[in-house]
Amino acid sequence: MNQPPRKLHEGKAKIVWEAPAGPEGPRCLVEFKDEATAFDGRKRGRIGGKGRVCNLLSAVFFELLEREGVPTHYLGTPSDREMLVRRVDIIPVEVVVRNVAAGSLAKRLGLEEGTPLPRPVLELYYKSDPLGDPMVNRHHVRAMGWASDEEMDRVEALALRVNEVLGRALERCNLRLIDFKLEFGRAPDGSVLLADEISPDTCRFWDVATGERLDKDRFRRDLGGVEEAYEEVLRRVTEAAETWKAERGTCTSGHRPGRARVHVTLKKTVLDPQGQAVLGSLRTMGYAEVRDVRVGKLIILELDDVAPERVEEMCRRLLANPVIEDFTVEIEDDCPSPRKEGAC
Repeated sequence: MNQPPRKLHEGKAKIVWEAPAGPEGPRCLVEFKDEATAFDGRKRGRIGGKGRVCNLLSAVFFELLEREGVPTHYLGTPSDREMLVRRVDIIPVEVVVRNVAAGSLAKRLGLEEGTPLPRPVLELYYKSDPLGDPMVNRHHVRAMGWASDEEMDRVEALALRVNEVLGRALERCNLRLIDFKLEFGRAPDGSVLLADEISPDTCRFWDVATGERLDKDRFRRDLGGVEEAYEEVLRRVTEAAETWKAERGTCTSGHRPGRARVHVTLKKTVLDPQGQAVLGSLRTMGYAEVRDVRVGKLIILELDDVAPERVEEMCRRLLANPVIEDFTVEIEDDCPSPRKEGAC
């Protein structure tokens, strides 16, 4: 007799069910709900079709990010409201990336909403509903043991990469990525994966031409047209998704040539004698503002077929010593867009 699936967690927007393990290890089924909350749960309501929109949008974004070398927990969408994912232990630190002053940042700094920031701003929040998700910094994370320095380095690097990839893609949908929240988790092998969702529930999307808000702010601020805004974002992104796939697809040879830049450094917990020597010399020369120096190496791989997971495997097996070294991978695809002359 088949046992009913076991509920692992139910939150404000999703229910997480246990799913049978697969070749990639333990898995979960995430069910997206139509319920909506704001202001730490003080405002509650229902947005018709929200679960469907958030699930399908997140799937498109996760697939795009995977192709761009960002590892995620995403495995597939069995239905319009369900997502199959790798089971991860969520790191209790939410990451918010801001490109434009809006919401709480505008209030805290006294900025007019819509003021562009000269560079992306990354903020950290402790994931705790009872405490209202308070803002924290790396010192809090280290003191409370929520994540290691190496994990947070990886989290922040991935968050900025997500900002770069999504910002560029959404511009082609005439959407401006104002800010967004991300969550990350630890896979059974210890790797850090992007998790949760990417949707109008967790991002601010403004129309490029009109500045119209097409996100959860319409619910928060009683602007009306919430369902229509969510559906509009899904429509634009879905229409653009096929183009994204084509432009990041394979060449006619069946491969995507390109290169990978692998940056290898000693872990921060490991003494770096060369870095300390450079630090001492810089301070002797009067550069007292330099707090620390880590010396590493750059490895450039020219590849006949760009596959981020293969490059990471090379790093773990040969290019870096995972016991004492950290590595980051940057992928560059040589296969030009099919719409350009000379495409492979």
